[in-house]
Amino acid sequence: MRFEGILSAWNPDAGYGTIQALRGGEEIFVGLAAFPTDGDGPRLDETFSFEIVSARDGRKQAVNLIRLPRSQPAAALRGASAAARARTRQAQRKRRLGLAAGAVVVVLLLLGGVRLWQPVAAELPARMSR
Repeated sequence: MRFEGILSAWNPDAGYGTIQALRGGEEIFVGLAAFPTDGDGPRLDETFSFEIVSARDGRKQAVNLIRLPRSQPAAALRGASAAARARTRQAQRKRRLGLAAGAVVVVLLLLGGVRLWQPVAAELPARMSR
């Protein structure tokens, strides 16, 4: 049996997300392998037709996705999609903060290494001339 729903959350780094069925109910897990191989990647708020199977862990999982023509989502789904977008933005902010902190640590380590290396490099010509 096929269902229709909207991609409500997507984590591009991990390759999975959730679909909110148009007729309501819980969000359903979907992995990258379930999407059509037409060259277009998953996009939030995109409408799909899909089948539901039980995964090995017992959770419901969407499979055999087919893209549907764009249509205006129901009001309830727009609210759910807005919440999913907010979660995605928050995760992206955390990821950027982590990358920035990592970059600062790398720069500090490089500066410390250069500072330690310079006195040693300055002493080398003096030692060689003896």
